[in-house]
Amino acid sequence: MGKSARVLGKEFGRTARDMNALLKEYGYLDGSPGAYGLTEKGQQYAKEQYHSRGTGGYAQYNPSWETRTWSEETVAALRADMEANPGGCDDAGSPAEEDALFGPEPIVDHSGSGGDDDPQLSWKELAIGGAVVVAILVAPHAKPFWNSKVKPVAKKMRDKLTKQESTEATES
Repeated sequence: MGKSARVLGKEFGRTARDMNALLKEYGYLDGSPGAYGLTEKGQQYAKEQYHSRGTGGYAQYNPSWETRTWSEETVAALRADMEANPGGCDDAGSPAEEDALFGPEPIVDHSGSGGDDDPQLSWKELAIGGAVVVAILVAPHAKPFWNSKVKPVAKKMRDKLTKQESTEATES
């Protein structure tokens, strides 16, 4: 049976997070917290196993995860690496470490489109935008107003006009 980073950490007096950082420092792991992977050196001492609930449906209801277990020889190999190289492995100059030290390079748009020098919105565009906002705000009140005010008045006027036409038709 293998040991987890938490169990290894107890032997070194560290937490699981600190143990993963130590394993990365000495070249057993690669990546970042929450996304570590085994290096070639780490594959000699550990095994990763993929797990999935696999019940189907939406992804948020079906988590998947990997577990990593370290062999018994890992403690001896790591202690030997720590004694031989107290500062950890020196892989300076890798792109990942440069990004961590200096941050990513900014993206510069040289195409001429976009940016702070875009023209301001015209009055026409602002008026159309305002009309849309007013329409959205008025829409819930339009149908009740139509049914309670406009429709009854229109019906009364229609009834009056039909009465007048019918009286004029009978008189002539």
